[in-house]
Amino acid sequence: MRQRLLLCCEQPIIADSFSALLGNEATIEIIGQTSGDLALTAAEEKCPDITLVVAPALMIVEHQEELSALARLSKVVVIVKTENIDRSLEALQLGVSAVLSLDTSSAQLIQALRMVTTGDVMVIPEGARDALNIPAAPTLNDGPSLSADLLTAREKEVILLLGQGASNNEIAGELSISITTVRTHVHNVLKKLGVGTRGQAVAVAYETGLITEIGGTAQR
Repeated sequence: MRQRLLLCCEQPIIADSFSALLGNEATIEIIGQTSGDLALTAAEEKCPDITLVVAPALMIVEHQEELSALARLSKVVVIVKTENIDRSLEALQLGVSAVLSLDTSSAQLIQALRMVTTGDVMVIPEGARDALNIPAAPTLNDGPSLSADLLTAREKEVILLLGQGASNNEIAGELSISITTVRTHVHNVLKKLGVGTRGQAVAVAYETGLITEIGGTAQR
């Protein structure tokens, strides 16, 4: 089954390049091109499976509400300028499924699109992982803090693997459990962290220092 893709790009020549590249992919059907200002309207009308947002359209800081709304309508893959790759955490919090840099190869882009359509994977760029490993500074008056005690031992293993961008299949193989069991653990993790997507769970876990706490305990 072909995945219906909506392309959101401000520059026609770049949009045409992406269309030419993805138009040859048997598993993808490009259903339209739009700009950042019209992305939400286009997504509501066309009901894409994936929305591919290419910088500078819908820059994360300036258009958080639009990106979050898009992520509720379809899988969202954002391609950002390399110097902005450290904003990946912000995008994941908004429900974005994948963040790639503009120097991503064609093969890597197509692989990422295939991965996010499975519904059980999140793509985090290599360039952002050092930033993600920085313990979050404590915040005040920002709701209850999260503790590793909130999760079971297995759920801790699952969130660590989610933080590495592992798919459900990879988690099942790593922990020697069934896909159904993995889905149950992921569902429980999302519920306990009060989020709706895997990306948001990872973002919250890093921001609150939960990942650091769990990782430190696992190494003892």
